[in-house]
Amino acid sequence: MQREAERARAVRERDAARRAREAQRSQAARARERVADQKERARLYALARAEEVAGDNAELEAEVAALEGVLASTLDIDDFLDLETLKRPLVLPQFDPSVAGVVRPAPRLEEFLPDAPSGLGRAFGGAARHQERVQQAQAAFERAAAAHQVQVQAHGRDFEAARRRHDAEVARLAVEHREQIEQVTDLQRGLAAGLPDAVVGYLDLVLEAAAYPDGFPHAWRLAYSPETRQLVVEYELPAREVVPVAKAYRYIKSSDTVTPVARSQAQIRALYSSVVAQTVLRVVHEVLESDRAGRVASVVLNAHVTATDPGTGRPVRPCLVALGTTRSRFMELDLRRVDPAACLRHLEARVSRDPAALVPVETMVRFDSIDLRFSSETEQVGQPATAGSAVNDSAPAPTLVTPGSDERRPAVPVRPEPLNPSAEQDLSAGQNVVLTGPVIDVSLPEAWTSPADLSVLMLGPDGRVAGDDNFIFFNNPTAADGAIGLRGGDNPDGATIDLSLLPEHCERLVLVASGADPTVDVARTALLILDPAAERSQLTFRPTDTTVMPALICAEIYRRHGSWRLRAVGQGYGDGLAGLARDYGVNVN
Repeated sequence: MQREAERARAVRERDAARRAREAQRSQAARARERVADQKERARLYALARAEEVAGDNAELEAEVAALEGVLASTLDIDDFLDLETLKRPLVLPQFDPSVAGVVRPAPRLEEFLPDAPSGLGRAFGGAARHQERVQQAQAAFERAAAAHQVQVQAHGRDFEAARRRHDAEVARLAVEHREQIEQVTDLQRGLAAGLPDAVVGYLDLVLEAAAYPDGFPHAWRLAYSPETRQLVVEYELPAREVVPVAKAYRYIKSSDTVTPVARSQAQIRALYSSVVAQTVLRVVHEVLESDRAGRVASVVLNAHVTATDPGTGRPVRPCLVALGTTRSRFMELDLRRVDPAACLRHLEARVSRDPAALVPVETMVRFDSIDLRFSSETEQVGQPATAGSAVNDSAPAPTLVTPGSDERRPAVPVRPEPLNPSAEQDLSAGQNVVLTGPVIDVSLPEAWTSPADLSVLMLGPDGRVAGDDNFIFFNNPTAADGAIGLRGGDNPDGATIDLSLLPEHCERLVLVASGADPTVDVARTALLILDPAAERSQLTFRPTDTTVMPALICAEIYRRHGSWRLRAVGQGYGDGLAGLARDYGVNVN
């Protein structure tokens, strides 16, 4: 018995020792697995961070490549805009009946009736109780049927309302599509006829269609002179911040951080100067290449940038490049092989010696001092205007509306004027104000040496009168709809204009002062506008031009995004009122 007990104890000790060894081996294996897993996780994490940094570097390189290829990216693209492609097919939504909800099936009497009693149940009075339950079931069925009828009627009303909303949406989309097709067609006809407004509208769409890298403001102002076939462009350049300050990104494994490698200031200045030069050449290229009919004979471009002066901390808008060139000279260039900076020097452009430092150059021409009869403007040019303040705005360009989409961007002023707290304000040439209306008064308080007559032309979307009745002058002193009435008899020197009565086709009013004496002095002409409902109810404009002219466009009143605005013009006509009227489509024979 002792030997057996000793053998059993020895077996137990060996088993315990074996289990201990196995436990140690298992624990060591798990420790090795944890270490291996941690190493693998660390390796995969480092690999993931390295791939992330590589992706960031690839994006950075692509961003820099896009800046270096601003000009080259458009040379393989035909900038001509086929207006026919803007006539998109009409796609109407299908009516979905489910929007009105689902009506449950009508209740059936069988669903409410109780089961008939068995033979034994009938023997013990079950028939009477069954009849009572049948009556209760019938009453419940009638209530359910009445409720179902109410639901059917409500569903019918909801269905008809949903149908009406759908039909109204379809009608709205159809109207928008028809208007969009008509606008494109009108633009095509105007462009074929060489109408200045159509030329400006087309070039505005060409610039709008151009794709630039991220960070470019993509904003401009255009003004076209049909007499000289010159296009003046004021273009908004990207700020220096468009150039990335990081040259590359580096992953430091020991600290698990991503550190940017800074791009040198010399590299930033060089790349930004290249971007500025490329952008200027590209804009001129897009305009001239898209103008297959040769409506533009020369281009004047002033390229500005809106930035913050590092010395004063205040916003500034210097001109960095001013370029004037003719079509023939520019089209001789091989833009694929030129150095942009050298090309601008060849074109004798004025170029900032350090665009990144905002060193300005003198503009070729002040945009607000030129003829703005045929002009266009996008938003974001310069700084936004204060509500109610006078702005330097341009005449509206054709607005192409795509069904189901927002309208093109509305115009925003280039340089807002500070709000004038007084009731009077003197206007300068090119300046714009919003009219409150609806009734305004126009007069010539300071006339020429000989009496000056006030005339008004009512222009349509094509910039011309719809008929001779739209020329309001001393022989036709009242508009047919009563919207305009001259006063002063044979020598009218004032007019009352009710903007709410102007017909829909009237997009613009031209206020003209003229005299019979061809030696009149326009410098002594003044225009007084009274807008009683406005905060600045009295507006005065005195042209600064001293040229002797027998007729003068004092100002224009035009529609702009649902409101009426007045723009001071001050442009003289050497051949008098007859020549001015003829240019706007009036039959003067």
